[in-house]
Amino acid sequence: MTSGATALLAADAGWLYDLLVWLGVGHSTAQHLQQVVLKPVAVVVILLVAVGISWLGSRIIRRWIGAVARRATRRADSPRASARAVTITAMVANIWRVVIGVIAVFVALGTIGINLTPLLAGATVVGATIGFGAQSMVRDLLAGFLLIIEDQFDIGDTLMVGATSGTVEDLSLRVTRLRGVDGTIWFVPNGEIRTLANTSRGWAEAMVDVAVPATADPDDVLHAMSDAADAVAADTRYAASCLAAPRVWGVVATDANTFTSRVSIRTPTAERERIARALREEVSRRLHALDVFVPPVAPPPGRDTAGS
Repeated sequence: MTSGATALLAADAGWLYDLLVWLGVGHSTAQHLQQVVLKPVAVVVILLVAVGISWLGSRIIRRWIGAVARRATRRADSPRASARAVTITAMVANIWRVVIGVIAVFVALGTIGINLTPLLAGATVVGATIGFGAQSMVRDLLAGFLLIIEDQFDIGDTLMVGATSGTVEDLSLRVTRLRGVDGTIWFVPNGEIRTLANTSRGWAEAMVDVAVPATADPDDVLHAMSDAADAVAADTRYAASCLAAPRVWGVVATDANTFTSRVSIRTPTAERERIARALREEVSRRLHALDVFVPPVAPPPGRDTAGS
């Protein structure tokens, strides 16, 4: 080995190289042993540090975000709020671990001596290509993550998304699965959800509109509808589901032949349809008792109704 090469080798040497040379080991052997011993040790140290950072970060996330989620859970009205808080905390902790793991792998590869420039350049090109080609999927994933974080709906809720309505059967980061009242399954990409109506939270109004002939007396009709609503609210089968006194809205629409009256009862969202059906039945019975729905009188048979 020439003196220039020896000087260059000594300049790049570390503490293990100096120790081996001091012990009488040749320069090339000492350099080789340093590469064989120190690099694996450095990789192991990097991985151990990454594991420690990942564990510590997960603990902080579970304590900090978990505490915030639990406070939000106490203010929420959803029975699934506690499970959702656990899910969100675990999701953020997993994202943290994946990020730390990827960084640790790249640092370890650089320590071994692998040139990461071509790898990173290729990954950038591939990532950009995939990003341009999968913009809708990325949008769906981000929208799904926000839907879970913001608790806009849960599995079992009834939604109206544009012209689609149904009960949520499954919610993933990419797609929401709804089942319509006729059994049809709708797959709605989360990125396509711009405006939705959740009809399963808190309370709802079991609202009944009744169109009656214009010849009927509005006072009699409204009085019968009020009595019908009071009867439903007092019925032992429905009393527990009536959250407030019935409300008679009065006449809400008219035309040349009919006028429409409205009555409603506030109920839990899950009971709205049941209470509305009972209210319709009771209103129909009372209006029929008043002979409100009288069929039109038919002209005598054989008479020319076209005029003369």
